[in-house]
Amino acid sequence: MTDAMARLWTWLTAHRLRTILAAVVGVLLFGVLGFMIFGQLGPLDALYMSVITISTVGYGDLVNTDAGKLFTIAYIMLSVVVGSTVFAAVAASFVEGTLQSVLGRRSMARKVDELSDHVILCGFGRFGQLTAAELHQAETPFVVIDKDPGQVALAESHGDLSLQADATEEDTLVKAGIERARALLLTLPTDAENVYVILNARELKPKRKDFCIVALARDRTAERKLRMAGATHVVSPYTIGSKHMARQITAPHLAQVMSMATEGDGLEKVGVGMFEFLVDPGSTLVGQALRDSPVRREFGVIVVAVVHGGEAQFNPGPDYVVEGGDVLIAVGPRDGLARLKDAAHPPVPEQHE
Repeated sequence: MTDAMARLWTWLTAHRLRTILAAVVGVLLFGVLGFMIFGQLGPLDALYMSVITISTVGYGDLVNTDAGKLFTIAYIMLSVVVGSTVFAAVAASFVEGTLQSVLGRRSMARKVDELSDHVILCGFGRFGQLTAAELHQAETPFVVIDKDPGQVALAESHGDLSLQADATEEDTLVKAGIERARALLLTLPTDAENVYVILNARELKPKRKDFCIVALARDRTAERKLRMAGATHVVSPYTIGSKHMARQITAPHLAQVMSMATEGDGLEKVGVGMFEFLVDPGSTLVGQALRDSPVRREFGVIVVAVVHGGEAQFNPGPDYVVEGGDVLIAVGPRDGLARLKDAAHPPVPEQHE
């Protein structure tokens, strides 16, 4: 009997609401058939007896036969066992789900608190999901904020840190670690929400002028308002889309190259990548002209632009001397870009035993 109860408990607790309901209905049907056969009752009286037995109400006894009474005894015992087990399974499921939810939120909050120099992504709709994919590819740490539980669950299924909250509230930005973040990406459903978040972010970080805020403009007239609110960059799908469509006709080959450079796997298909590298003051590249550096000669990488002092210089000449703090925009094979990334950092001192 103990083994049977253990197996029954395992079976019930391993399944959720559908299985539990099936168990209750099964016991009820078993009682109806039993009372009809052994108690010689009609269908309605058999159902009545089954219900009052399971519920332990016990308004009356309609069974007059000895076989019916024996079946009633067995059925009462079975109903008590199954009913208690089902109740325990439902309670355990509820407690377990609540506990997991609480622990999950606390664990997520701890992980967010450990982030530093990360990106905050507000909104996990279509644009937000595409943006998150790009951040993943660039191995950039980020946290998602969305008030829709379905979108938050989707973000968590991708392994993203996420907060289910209203991004327009200051407390939400604080919980996302805005004091330690380096950028804010806004893809919220409305431009008004994006403007409100920008205002809060600028108020929370008034001294960080290098804090970058990139906002998606869903309306063509919202770009100016987003910039006035404090957005560093505004992305307009209408502007980008219209230029790309026109370029397909006016300069189709240029459009093809631009698509390769901007699409997620466009350059990957030909084994080429494009990225930016911040040159540390202690890098071996500092003080070298591009013609004398290993960038092109050894790495096989082309520097298409240099950002110096906040200003971009496209197609720098071979005599350009690299300085600490420069940002090199480079195109080349993946292994060459990886070597350039290492060269942009100070060399690791050798350890002597």
